[in-house]
Amino acid sequence: MNKSNHSAIHMEGRRLKGLFAFLLFCTIAVTPARAQLQVALRTGLNMSDTKLRNLPQTTVGDLFSLNGQDGYFIGPVLHIPLPVTSLGIEVGALYDVRRTEINTKDISLKSIVIPANARLDIKLLSFLGAYLSAGPELSFNIGHTGFTWTDSQQIRNTFRVQSSSFGFNAGAGLRFSNMECGAVYHIPVGRTADLISLSETMNQIYEVRSATTNTWQIVLTWYF
Repeated sequence: MNKSNHSAIHMEGRRLKGLFAFLLFCTIAVTPARAQLQVALRTGLNMSDTKLRNLPQTTVGDLFSLNGQDGYFIGPVLHIPLPVTSLGIEVGALYDVRRTEINTKDISLKSIVIPANARLDIKLLSFLGAYLSAGPELSFNIGHTGFTWTDSQQIRNTFRVQSSSFGFNAGAGLRFSNMECGAVYHIPVGRTADLISLSETMNQIYEVRSATTNTWQIVLTWYF
């Protein structure tokens, strides 16, 4: 990858993360003192789709097969309903595991994900409601920073994970009393990892500059 392009992407990522932190701080700071805070435990399943983009025009690109992209997440969520309106703010800290297999190499991505969502609650019946949520999220890698393996073609591959990433999520679901179930879709901004391949026989490097992971989640939430 061109060094100037890499620096530009890195700087843009830092700006987005700084903006996210600023918005999160402002959200908490302006929350009315009378707002009724609701604490919950959220868990569920990940169904990820990792795509390798910008593959060079070589046969090496045909050697990669991705399988078994699943995982789970769990962590606390703070829901802040705004007075009078049906709107609210939702902030969480989720331990997130996303697994995949590239060829025969198992890769497990572990991170702390911090979503900060705007939320709309809709009352349907006395015991039943619906909700819509959307907002930015920041993810910090707490697992391995890289995975390396050599395949049958004597090509050494390194899947190098980003230390942090930024993205957006949108979700919807139903609420029954103190329990919710729903679905959330996560869209990353920028790449999740780099995949670099070195041919040990040809002494030639092939680089996949963009490995991105979009994720569907099945979500269960219990309010205390």
